[in-house]
Amino acid sequence: MLKKLIGVCCILAGALAMDANASFYNPFGPQQNVSQSVITNGGWTQCYAGTMNLYIGNSAENVLSQCQGTYLMMAGRATGSDVFQLLAETTFADATFNTETGTQNTHNSNGSDWYFASNWSWGFTGAGEAVNLNQCDVSGGADKMCLHTINGAGGYRIGDNMGLNDSTSFEKVFFVSNGAVDLPEPATLAMLGLGLAGICAARRKAIK
Repeated sequence: MLKKLIGVCCILAGALAMDANASFYNPFGPQQNVSQSVITNGGWTQCYAGTMNLYIGNSAENVLSQCQGTYLMMAGRATGSDVFQLLAETTFADATFNTETGTQNTHNSNGSDWYFASNWSWGFTGAGEAVNLNQCDVSGGADKMCLHTINGAGGYRIGDNMGLNDSTSFEKVFFVSNGAVDLPEPATLAMLGLGLAGICAARRKAIK
């Protein structure tokens, strides 16, 4: 029985040591020029991708039907590129918080101001930046992304690239995460792993 406990102890110590070395991507506010490997190696899974000319539906149902998770990331890039020109992420609930059709309302979360309304638009901007939602945000700024939530219009902008409703040269991509960004800090995991390793070593000595 004691040998079995030692084995379990060692397995846990090894697993925690690996987690302590892991890097989880949890950006605050809009981010520019981020490689896809940073995202996918940081606890995120791609759930939707489509060129900007494709409609996401009157209530973004074409995206939301495929993207369900605790956290949601909206990102935009040149089609086929492995670097995203712009992205932002927050909780699923905050990214889809209803800011009401036809308004200039935004909802602040995780360093970005978000807006979402059926038959209107969905997007983000930097915290505190003005928006002009007509229907998408037509105000200037490189930290802005906007998609139409009406059938008949695609995605309007990624940063300073605007008027992309019919574009196949740019695409919107969504990622989800179910909690990797909430794991303990690597230093905490490392300390716990070292503690378990010490217990493991002590047990081995005790049964010699």
